[in-house]
Amino acid sequence: MMDLRSQMKVVDLLLKLFRGDLQHINPYPFVPQKHKNIPNADSGGLMRSIPEHEGIPSAHLQRFFEELDACPSIHVHSAMVLRHGKIVAEGSWKPYSGSYPHMMFSLAKSVVSMAVGFAVQEGLLALDDKVAGYFPDKNVLFRSPRINNITVRHLLNMTSGLKFNEIHSVVEKDWVRAILQSDCSFEPGTEFSYNSLNTYLLSAILCKKTGMGLVEYLTPRLFDPLGIHNVSWDVCPMGIEKGGWGLWLRTVDMAKLGQFYLQRGRWMVDGEEKQLLPEDWVIESTKMDTPTREGDYSKGYGYQIWSFGAKGAYQFNGMLGQYVIVLPERDMVIAMTGGSPSLFADETCLIVEKYFGDAAKELSDDPLPNDIRALRSLRNALGNLYAIRETAPKPKRLSTWSRVWRRVFPEKQVVPTVPPELRKLNGRQYQLESSSAALMPLILQGTTNNFGANISKISMEFSPGECRLIVEDGAETNLIVAGMDGTPRKGCVTLNGEIYAVGSTARLTTDEDDRPVLKVFICFTETPSVRIMKFILYSPERMLIRFDELPSVEASLEVLFSLVGGRENQNSLNKLFMDTVGQQRLDERVAQVSRPRVKATRVRP
Repeated sequence: MMDLRSQMKVVDLLLKLFRGDLQHINPYPFVPQKHKNIPNADSGGLMRSIPEHEGIPSAHLQRFFEELDACPSIHVHSAMVLRHGKIVAEGSWKPYSGSYPHMMFSLAKSVVSMAVGFAVQEGLLALDDKVAGYFPDKNVLFRSPRINNITVRHLLNMTSGLKFNEIHSVVEKDWVRAILQSDCSFEPGTEFSYNSLNTYLLSAILCKKTGMGLVEYLTPRLFDPLGIHNVSWDVCPMGIEKGGWGLWLRTVDMAKLGQFYLQRGRWMVDGEEKQLLPEDWVIESTKMDTPTREGDYSKGYGYQIWSFGAKGAYQFNGMLGQYVIVLPERDMVIAMTGGSPSLFADETCLIVEKYFGDAAKELSDDPLPNDIRALRSLRNALGNLYAIRETAPKPKRLSTWSRVWRRVFPEKQVVPTVPPELRKLNGRQYQLESSSAALMPLILQGTTNNFGANISKISMEFSPGECRLIVEDGAETNLIVAGMDGTPRKGCVTLNGEIYAVGSTARLTTDEDDRPVLKVFICFTETPSVRIMKFILYSPERMLIRFDELPSVEASLEVLFSLVGGRENQNSLNKLFMDTVGQQRLDERVAQVSRPRVKATRVRP
């Protein structure tokens, strides 16, 4: 009965979503959690080294980063490469920066696995404990026998078969009670079925046994010893960390967690190497004994950890491009953040394996001769990575003779000016017709449950090389400053009480009818999402604004419908929803809600 009631709630939620009725989508009051993060570029104890000193040619690393940058199916935000425990290369695709925490999505699951390892070490729980026994206060009549058979181990290796999943969590307040009132798609322990609520239950069990949340419990045991500070982890409506998602970490902190596992739970603390997490736990959790059916690249699953193609390798994996890849045979760790339209793995894994996997011949166990020219070229390449290629500055390739000539006869600097098409709009405000257009991308709204008001007015100001938008959504007003000279401008926006760092660029172009078009790209730099706004300038009095986002909503919806906790549940939910709205109406509404076209008219003083 609980499954049907919960599924009907999900259908109601999706109907509101596709009607654009986002303000009434949350069944309980929204509580802001995201605070303003202060950038921190400190490596937190990890040493840096020259690639050749650690047996990697700088030119090889440059080709790796260039292939990541050139791959059209992935969108990397930051990447860090460790060899022998030292940072040998790191790059961020502007305006993204590894100094800001980034959304980890399901990569958080691997950190929960570590927390369970600490709790097992301390005798607080055992892997064969029955999960229902931890919650005697959740009185549930007629509980399913299969729910009663779920153990901690089943949660760890994703074989519980829980039907209650990520989508259902949006419409329920007490997730533990809802899970216990639900059922399983199969007998626990017999199949693999990826479901983030497995990890949430582990978080709830740890909270129950320790009297602490995950962050508080892990801070003295893991975060402080590794030099990982100011950790943020979103909580459920009942105040328990979500576990399977909601964690925010810097790229270097991700790399440390991978290095910690590469060192089998050992870490240098105050000059002394200590075994923080039992080595047996690290070995057991990375055995990959559970065969998977989700994902095109990883074929095995351990305790909240995925396998990887290279010998003995494994990965902590979060959707949309969050990776920590541990390569024990190479004594390497790769940490990456991104905004790619993928659930489990994508071409990033293939590129990593190509350059650092079993077949890569360029790596040496011994130091290589210094190559200053290659190192300089690598550093130059790492400093010229841009997330939005359309607005990136065009590189100037000069011959040796041209460079000498420029030194003798410096080129006159061109003074930037405001294009005449934009001067006509300077200082004007425009009223938007009613629509689903919001400053926050739709996928980010769904991920954070932060469904704010839609944009009502936009004011425009221009100066040489810069565009300024003042965006009003009724409750809040945000200033977006976008660089039109190739350099992203950074700032913050407040959306429904949550503060997000953004980096923005803009470009003036024309459409197929030769009308001027101002394209503004707003990167939410702590997340995978980019808001795209295209202003089609009919006249100074009126315009059409087309909204889009990256990753695309269509690609992300495929991820959404994949996260339904099992084939039986997926089929019933999809059928129920499709019977309600119909395929044609669904396609139309997805386009209208995710890529709205909004008319805007000048507001007269």
